[in-house]
Amino acid sequence: MKTFFIQTLGCKVNHYESEQMATLLRARGLRAGAAQTADLRVVHTCSVTMQAASQSRQSVRRLVRLPMFGDALHSDVGKEHPSIIATPVRAAKRPRVLVTGCWATSDKAAAMALPGVDAVVGQQDNLAEQLDQLLGKWQREDSTDNSRAANDSVCCPEFPPEPGKDDGGWMMKAQAPVGQLTSAIEPNIRSRVNENSHGEVIGARSLPLLDSRQPGRQRGLLKIQDGCDAHCTYCIIPKLRPALSSKSVESAVREAGALVAAGHLEIVLTGIFLGAYGQPTALRRRQSRPTGEPLGELIEALCTRVPGLKRLRLSSLEPGDLNDGLIAVLRAHQQVVPHFHLPLQSGSDAMLRRMNRQYTRDDFLRMVDRVYAAFDRPALTTDIVAGFPGESDEDFERTVEVAQKAGFIHIHAFPYSPRPGTAAARWTAQFIRGPVVRDRINRLNAIAAKASLAFRASFVGETAQVIVEADRDTAQASPPRARHGRSERYFTVCFDDPRPAAGNLVRLDITKVRGDMTYGQIPDSLAIGQPQS
Repeated sequence: MKTFFIQTLGCKVNHYESEQMATLLRARGLRAGAAQTADLRVVHTCSVTMQAASQSRQSVRRLVRLPMFGDALHSDVGKEHPSIIATPVRAAKRPRVLVTGCWATSDKAAAMALPGVDAVVGQQDNLAEQLDQLLGKWQREDSTDNSRAANDSVCCPEFPPEPGKDDGGWMMKAQAPVGQLTSAIEPNIRSRVNENSHGEVIGARSLPLLDSRQPGRQRGLLKIQDGCDAHCTYCIIPKLRPALSSKSVESAVREAGALVAAGHLEIVLTGIFLGAYGQPTALRRRQSRPTGEPLGELIEALCTRVPGLKRLRLSSLEPGDLNDGLIAVLRAHQQVVPHFHLPLQSGSDAMLRRMNRQYTRDDFLRMVDRVYAAFDRPALTTDIVAGFPGESDEDFERTVEVAQKAGFIHIHAFPYSPRPGTAAARWTAQFIRGPVVRDRINRLNAIAAKASLAFRASFVGETAQVIVEADRDTAQASPPRARHGRSERYFTVCFDDPRPAAGNLVRLDITKVRGDMTYGQIPDSLAIGQPQS
């Protein structure tokens, strides 16, 4: 096996984990490639909603059906006869297809039953160890069974063994000693339950630190926490990632330093329940903080010990997370951007109780007040579930009131999706009709659009710092498309200047705002920070 391709669905945590898988595969000697030419095709799936599970299933089927082609571009024949370059050569073997992630955990048998799927590795399996064994197994088969190439020359998928059947450990947690690939993997997730003498996890999810630039991303993702046991009634994740763990401060600092050295001037801290960093549980009534604020201690270390870190962003926080102690740490460091994603889900106390959220409407509004008091014009964004079972018009109006008071510049408003295995999925008699849900989503989007316009307009005539994003097809466009970048307050700024490269941190004078577009121009100084080669 020479090449791999990973398709990622879902959240930032999933995207980070895909980069870890890519690191593992590169350590084994494989290189990233296009889906059509990859010997190994991986789908890192999502299962947070039924729609996400359906998309995961469809993605697996598409990758299985996608014909595999050889690479004529790099052949001697292609060099001598350019016409052949436009005619891909069908490969003589079929690719291996691996399914990982949350859907692979929640519906493992269904994933394994899909024709053409070779292996399924769930969230609670030892991915590094199993991947090592799978690669060795497949390479041995490919080298000894020459008939596979002839039989699979038209990429006809095979039916895999029946789920549960022993096939060398591909579906069960591997028991054999860790092989060549995992021998150099550093355990970097700290666990209060399963630690060795060095305070490092020795359990199944031991995966490598990232030390290279994350392709397609100007802002580097740094996963510092995993797992949730809060059991919101609409969420399946606590059943898929029930064990909480947190990355040690030393590992996080080392990884952040490597990401900055690789060119990421901004780091985004992410996790399944970020506020549970350093805690054995996400249930706040069971948490204890006798020695300070764990998340605050980590942020302090990152801001003081990572040279070249220009911006630090937190992915998601709740009222119980963003307390006075953490706010004091955030205020103390200029790297921390004034943007906070604060998931509301509902502004109705009745709905929050039914959702099993750990805060009330007033708790949320007090948190918003603390943020506004501590930071200069912070940008607030949120998630809201529309049409949760039993949500009345009055309940929705309470949500509208909170959204207007908070001034969210972006609302990820999404329809409730019943997920089998959750409590709310059983409340079928209280499901809300589609047209009502669509109207509520449209209203929330309109509220956010109005708040965003007013918020961005307040910066006209001022300067924003922007990390330039990669522009697709900019050079070929006629007329050339505007460049763009993400500001510290999250909104995108467009500008016309070819000089900054993707990843540069530049100052832009905000000149005008029109609809959902914000425009700026570069003043005399160009870049105040740029990626290192």
